[in-house]
Amino acid sequence: MAEFCEQCAKGLGFPHGDFRNITKENEWEEGLAASVLCEGCGPIQVDPKGNCITKNCFENHGSK
Repeated sequence: MAEFCEQCAKGLGFPHGDFRNITKENEWEEGLAASVLCEGCGPIQVDPKGNCITKNCFENHGSK
């Protein structure tokens, strides 16, 4: 099954992405982010809400 970050999921018409809470709030506060594989972006890091934060992903989400 394909998994998507919040931005890709929204672009495809899904209600939300698949990576919510993969990065825990306490990790995020320490400057850490989980690495995942989004079907739209490729290998990326996500914030606690599942948003792609990688600047050079295939969709350039982190650059926007």
